[in-house]
This record gives sequence, C-alpha cells and structure tokens, in this order.
Amino acid sequence: MSHVDVPRSSTVYTPRELAAAMVAAVRGRPGALWLDPCTGDGAFVAQMAASGVAPRQIVAIDIDPNRSAVDDAAQTIRAIDFLEWAVANRAAVDHVVMNPPYVALNRLRGKLLARALDVCTPNGRRLSLKANYWAAFLIAAINCLREGGSLVAVLPAAWDFARYAARVRESVAQAFGEVTVVRCRSPLFPTVQEGVVIVAAFNRGARPSVQRRVEVPDLRATIAALAKLSEGGVPLGASTMRAFATTSLPMRRLDELVDIHIGAVTGDADYFLLDERKRLEWGLPRSAVRPVLSRSRHLTGAIIDTREWEELRDQGARVWMFSPTPSSLKHRAVRAYLAHGRNGGCNVAAYKILSRDPWYLAPFPERIDGFMSGMSKRLPFVAFRGMPRLTASNTLYVVRFKVRATRDEKATLGLLLLTSMVRKELALQARVYADGLLKFEPSDLGGIRVPVAEARRGAGRVLRAATALLLAGREAEASAMADAWVSGVTATANAADVLPETCAVA
Repeated sequence: MSHVDVPRSSTVYTPRELAAAMVAAVRGRPGALWLDPCTGDGAFVAQMAASGVAPRQIVAIDIDPNRSAVDDAAQTIRAIDFLEWAVANRAAVDHVVMNPPYVALNRLRGKLLARALDVCTPNGRRLSLKANYWAAFLIAAINCLREGGSLVAVLPAAWDFARYAARVRESVAQAFGEVTVVRCRSPLFPTVQEGVVIVAAFNRGARPSVQRRVEVPDLRATIAALAKLSEGGVPLGASTMRAFATTSLPMRRLDELVDIHIGAVTGDADYFLLDERKRLEWGLPRSAVRPVLSRSRHLTGAIIDTREWEELRDQGARVWMFSPTPSSLKHRAVRAYLAHGRNGGCNVAAYKILSRDPWYLAPFPERIDGFMSGMSKRLPFVAFRGMPRLTASNTLYVVRFKVRATRDEKATLGLLLLTSMVRKELALQARVYADGLLKFEPSDLGGIRVPVAEARRGAGRVLRAATALLLAGREAEASAMADAWVSGVTATANAADVLPETCAVA
C-alpha cells in the first residue's frame, strides 16, 4: 500500500495565504489538539506552527511516505491512509483543517477504495462508487472531532451540485451548531478550473441551529470572509438560515396537489420560436404568434406577468411561438412564413410535426398555473403565470393545480417548495450533468414531499421576496424566509429591501 494508489492528479496544494486564513478561521482553543488529515506539502501545519501551536498539539497524516520540510512541526504520521487512522481515533481531536484529495471513488484501488466505501453518514448510508474521495475524508474527519470541536475544509464546487454531496452537506449541517459556506466563484488552484467552496463548521455536537452562505468573487474576498469568521463575526453579504423543524408537520407528495407536464412540443424550435426582431422582419401579426417562455433563465421571478415578459422580449429572448389563428392565415406575411417552412425553413418531416394536422399548430398545455425548469444550475422553483395566454415550450415544465386554487393557495405552495426541508429533498433527487446542471423529470418533481400548511393572506408578497433572494444567489436566506412563513412566524426579514411592492399571483 502506498500513495501510488491515489492518482497524482487528485492532489492540489493550498496557497499559503489561504492556508493561513483557514487556520485562523478555526478559532483555535489553548491546549487543543489539531489535525491535518492529508498534509501534502505541509501548508496547514506550517501555519499552525506559525500561530504558536506546539508540535505535540498537531497530528499530521499523509499516505505519502516521503518526508516534508514541516514534518518536525507536528506529530507526523506517514504511509497511512487517513480513513484507516480515523476508525481508531474517533472523537480524538479538537480542530481539523483540511484540503482533501479530489478523485472519483471509481478511480481508487484496493483497500483505499474499500475503506472509502465503508464510510457512513450519520444516518447509516454508505457512499457509492459515484461519490468522491473528498466526501469520505470529510465525513471521517467529523467523526474524529470531539464535542465542541471545529472544522475548516476547502472543497470542490461539487459540494454544491453533485448528487452524492447532498447527503454530505446534510451530515455537516447535523453535526455542528454553526456552519458557514464560503463559495468562491473563481479558481483558487492553478490546476483546477472551477471555483471552490470553503466550509467552516463550529461547535461539534451542538443542536443544529445556524447555517450561513456567502458567495465571493476571488481569493482576496475569500480571505476577507474567513477573517471575519476568525473574529467570531459574520462575513459581509452572508445569508443566514436557522434550523427548521418540520418533522411534526404532515406531508404530501407534490403530484397529489398539482400536475406537472412538459410544455408545447414544437418539433423545430428554430422555426416555431421567434424573438421580436424576427417577428417584425417577417411582418407577422400578433394574431399569428403566442407569448411563450422557452428557457430556464426566463423564469425571472415568482410571477411572470406582462412586465416581466416584455423585459425578456426587449432583451432579445425568443418569447413568441408561431401559432397562427384561422383568421391570421389570410395575412400575406403568415402565408409567406408558412411557405418558408414548407420549403426548407422547417423540418416538416420531423415526427412531432409530421404526426399533427395541421403541421404548423403545436398543441398547447391546458390551463397553466405556473412554470418550472427541469434543467438548470439551481434547484427548481415555481414561477406562477400572471399574463394571459402565456405558455411554455417543451424546454420547461408547466404546473396545473388539480383543484382550482386561490392566489394565497398558489403562493403558499410556492413557499413550501422553497423551504429548507424540501430543498434538501430536491437536492437528493437531482441528476447531475456536465457543468453542474441539475436534471429533474416531471415524475421526480411529483414525488417530492411537501409539508401540509394552511394558506394565509400575504403569502404572495413573501413568495415574491423569497424568490428574489433565490434568484440573487441567496438561497439559504430565501429558505429561511419560507421556513419562517410556514412555521407561522412573520417573515419580514429582508423582504422590504428586496421587494417593497405588493404581490398578486394570478
């Protein structure tokens, strides 16, 4: 057994200034025992020593048998797998600082793979071959911490979007009284092209209470956020979410309340979907087109009303679907556009087009209440329809209540989908594709369980404010607002700053 069992490409070294900020953010206690479970070039050990931590208070572990320049600054244990060490050293240290290896488990070999697959989350679930080595390291490191301990780890962006990471995030949230996630959008390592996440977790074993998240642009802002944490403060711009206990609430599947289907299938989006410029170039009258949403980015708020749609139109989005009425077929421009389609402008031989009569009329979903995206980099939410005749193409899903709902009932469901417990379940169900895209089939969404909560006046205003927070990248704060509303607490925090006007769900 040696370090050759781990691919070299999995090793990235922590910049000195980032290592110093992470060590400081731990809020180390006098006499505490520190752990670096994957020492590498010793960046963290060097910073621990520089901050006055004695060698006898630092445990440094690495599978590489070759010594580093800082080995004497710690109780260094080499040529051993950390996961093997962790089994015999539960609740043995007070602070952990780590930059774990990033490598898919299916690329490991031998005992390293076996031990990683033996790692269990607090609810007893083991990692699968689709998970990553860093996830096993993080869970094992938590188990090594004593009560009241703290952990600071730099992790890949997969922390946010990988399906396997959902259970790891939940494990961290359950293990600590305070968790702050610092997401840096730019790369911090020369060999890694994505941004990273730094997780700072405090008070091991305390009842889960506070979770925070802050997004920063670069290394400098990352270090500033960590510096604030080292002082016991809250990073500028951080959103805060307190624990939300909904286990006592009855639950229902989403598909018991609403139907979720794909939007209109055109068969040839380039022909049937038009922006305003193309409509005007062809001279098509409005009676020959229908307003449409055709991209996940078109879901710009809790309510898509005429004003929201017109903004998309003016930005050049494809917000018209060619669908001529019988009377508009007499219009010269409509006849010209149909001829253009028959003469090569449209793939009239496509199955979806060939099978319908007339070929130029795509069937629209009936009675639409709202829209959802099944493929996006963020977890789904409902954008309710506030504009007559507005429909969606098949790149989006349409939502229809099984029983006609009031505005407050619609808004309440929208808030339920933003609660922290539902977001966690959505994260577990997501299918992760390239570039962090999250994919959901209608059946995936229909199977999500939501709390049963009574609709109350004013739900629309809170939904619009919470959705604005979500779209601004402040998801934890959006969930906190939804949690408070469902719990019966007046959810006004940040609402006035985000959305001063009233909200009406159509």
